[in-house]
Amino acid sequence: MVRRNKTPARDTPQVFSYDRDAVVSLVKRHYQLLVDMGHLHPEALQAPDEAGWTDEELNVDALRILGRSDKVIDLLRHIPYPRAGPPGTDEAGVDAEVYYATKVLSYLRNKWQPEKDQDADWHKRPFAMLGLAPFDKPVPPHMVSLTYDEAAVGVVWLIDTERGCIYPQGDDYYLYDDAPAEAERDMPWLSAKAVSFQTFFDKMHKEISSLKLVPAPAAGNFGAAIRAANDPESKTMKKLYREHGWPDAFNKQAFLRAAVPARVAVLDDEYDWSDA
Repeated sequence: MVRRNKTPARDTPQVFSYDRDAVVSLVKRHYQLLVDMGHLHPEALQAPDEAGWTDEELNVDALRILGRSDKVIDLLRHIPYPRAGPPGTDEAGVDAEVYYATKVLSYLRNKWQPEKDQDADWHKRPFAMLGLAPFDKPVPPHMVSLTYDEAAVGVVWLIDTERGCIYPQGDDYYLYDDAPAEAERDMPWLSAKAVSFQTFFDKMHKEISSLKLVPAPAAGNFGAAIRAANDPESKTMKKLYREHGWPDAFNKQAFLRAAVPARVAVLDDEYDWSDA
């Protein structure tokens, strides 16, 4: 009897699918969680009606100049674009933080008008220079970022409408030495593993709703943020969430009345403002 060497088992490629309504529903659920927790003001959500954003509201012209596909534009037409504060406030012009060190990327004309740049060739710049991707290589027409990261520690939500998955550009998802060779050449998004939309958004929902990551409301000079466990105010914010009934009997207004001054006190104590 001849003994044959076993062939190493290969991972079965994961099969994904794209459903616009399902993705929109997951995005909306995520933002609604942040509203429910007092992180986002309800009037700051900027959500479209059932028909979606019009061409006058969504900057479709710029998206087409940048070569985005009809499927990408259709997705962007149906998702909300939350701001850091409601209309009439200074924060209304600021991008909302929607995950740890991660801010929403708005494609609405009231925020994004790259065509008004003095350089007529603005659209020839790498997407990284336009703030639309975390890498310099060209981004395929069927892909789009929904967020950008702060100080390279957040997560860019890079959507692939063709394969039907997300390539989250962030430490928890990078493949590092296991990344395919194409990631170093012309497909840099492959430096991160492909994840289903449901898996990705479920993970974020669990982290935030369980207070592993803690939403902290705007307070004084400090904008609303989603904090990690080791951040200065996290322990205090987490305690206040529990004291005010999160998650089953949450009193949001009472929480905010307590959390705003508490966050100011913690951060004022943490940082020395004497030279400010």
